[in-house]
Amino acid sequence: MKYQWILFDADETLFHFDNFAGLKHMFAQHSISFEQSDFDEYQVVNKQLWVDYQNGQISAEQLQTRRFTRWSERLAISTKELNKQFLDAMADICKTLPGAVELVTHLHANKVKMGIITNGFAQLQTVRLERTGFQPYFSPVVISEARWCC
Repeated sequence: MKYQWILFDADETLFHFDNFAGLKHMFAQHSISFEQSDFDEYQVVNKQLWVDYQNGQISAEQLQTRRFTRWSERLAISTKELNKQFLDAMADICKTLPGAVELVTHLHANKVKMGIITNGFAQLQTVRLERTGFQPYFSPVVISEARWCC
């Protein structure tokens, strides 16, 4: 094999990432029908927060909580708890992208070392790696939010 190491991103490289489906799943647990207009409103806030986070203007925790301010007020649930529920919902709906399992197992069988570098959040990425069975194939896993690797 030509390569000894391959580094992957997680979202939309190994895992399908669908914010809308995750939010629908989360809000369904509160008996709320989360519609496209709700998502559009959420995205206006969320996208700017991601820009601010990537520019080092806010922390990961600030991003994770500020995006749920409106819903926190509406549901009388803390923004921190809503973010936890959202990340749990995203883990629940996690799917690998087509061909990802076959690629990873093929590379592993050919002794290629694989790592992940992601700007995703540790809570979500760790659960996804466990649930998909990918965890043993990747070391290191570098998660920018955690500023550490495992």
